[in-house]
Amino acid sequence: MWPGRLRDALVVVALLGVAGCTGSGRVADLDQQQRAYRAGGLGFALDAVASVRDDTTGVDVYLSVPSGSLVFRARSGDYEAIARWTVTVEQEGRAPRSADPIDTLRVASPEAGRTRGPVRRTLRFDVPPGRYAVRAVLEDAIGERTAEQRAQVEVVAPTGQPTLGGLRLEGRLGEGPVTPLVASSLPAGVDSLQAVAQALAAPDSSVVVATVVRFRTDTTASTALSAFTPSDVSLAATGIDMGRVDTVQVVRQPLAAPAEAVRIEAPVPPLGPGVYRLRLALVAPGTPEPVTEADRLVVVRRRDYPLVTRLGDLVPPLVYLAEADEMARLREAVGTPRLQAVFDRFWGERLDDRRVAAATVRAFYERVEEANRLFATQKEGWKTDPGQVYVLFGPPAYVEATPRGEVWHYGIRGAAPPSLTFRRTAGGPGDRRPFQVLTLVRDRSFHETWRRARRMWRTGQVP
Repeated sequence: MWPGRLRDALVVVALLGVAGCTGSGRVADLDQQQRAYRAGGLGFALDAVASVRDDTTGVDVYLSVPSGSLVFRARSGDYEAIARWTVTVEQEGRAPRSADPIDTLRVASPEAGRTRGPVRRTLRFDVPPGRYAVRAVLEDAIGERTAEQRAQVEVVAPTGQPTLGGLRLEGRLGEGPVTPLVASSLPAGVDSLQAVAQALAAPDSSVVVATVVRFRTDTTASTALSAFTPSDVSLAATGIDMGRVDTVQVVRQPLAAPAEAVRIEAPVPPLGPGVYRLRLALVAPGTPEPVTEADRLVVVRRRDYPLVTRLGDLVPPLVYLAEADEMARLREAVGTPRLQAVFDRFWGERLDDRRVAAATVRAFYERVEEANRLFATQKEGWKTDPGQVYVLFGPPAYVEATPRGEVWHYGIRGAAPPSLTFRRTAGGPGDRRPFQVLTLVRDRSFHETWRRARRMWRTGQVP
């Protein structure tokens, strides 16, 4: 067992020092075929839906960024972060519409900034019917970093026929008011959660049927780089089994007073982490089938995602470093008073230098948080194939985009193989998933490289 002062120092680093982790995001493309993954970038969520307001068609844009992804600067008595948005709605042959709002955050301490909760912004663009490209750029003005997200949305002209559109989510986080939420990154357990949509030309006495189902998903951690590559039809490669669902809720309620455009609000129960389909259907009197319906996928993540702050959260990522018997002891101790001692022992039996121990633990969990921001799918980012590679080896020198996926190039230096190929096995063109799944093309020749990287981490060397 290691000296007590070193044990205490490492526990403090593990539980509190990770609070200094910076967010990560994909930086702008180096060119059309290459891009880099860099620590200290940004990660934010974008949602865009079409709707009609006061007989005018348009696009509603919803943005969300974790406050922990922003850099806070000390001011007189507090700390400040500045998020600058540039949102553009474009259609070929028409002049683009844009908006440039700024959000300024002030908190009492850096830790308060990290745990403050997401920054949300809603924008409206009145545009005629057509297909539009929505581009959102977020600049962290203090951290001098940028990130970009894109979405496609089709605005349909009212035809006088029953139509449901603009399906989205609203809910209350903490003590705040009910606000719009981004469906691709919904916090778990949201209070007063409801599905919101717009019904156009709805028949009199119609009934709204709201259905929520949960999909069976892959939640396992990535396997060794030298293991067998999952087949493209396996759950590990698709992420979601679209054919297996559990019904969470079915609610029927009468439509509000008929009008040309009616706002629909359907209650949704608090949802735990997972992938769900939310469907609203409009059923007219005397008709068994819906006259119109709308649906969308919803990805729910734990409230403090992508952060790693609790002792129990620190254990699962160690599957990439621990031997089978060590991992079994760690898992058995989760939720018991023994966990801290078992966790300390894992690191302390190998690292007898306080500074090395502190730096190693901090670096490892910084990588885990960065992977969470960069590679989240239906599961935490660190559990994905790109997430494991990123945690073990760090960001590649550059990433080459290919028709079927990506190739990560590390070169001849460092612990990683010179290059690693990932196939896109879900989330390509025509796939409605709100994420893509990249599956590593494994090879037995990676075994020694993978083992060497694990040994480096366990002996205080950060690859």
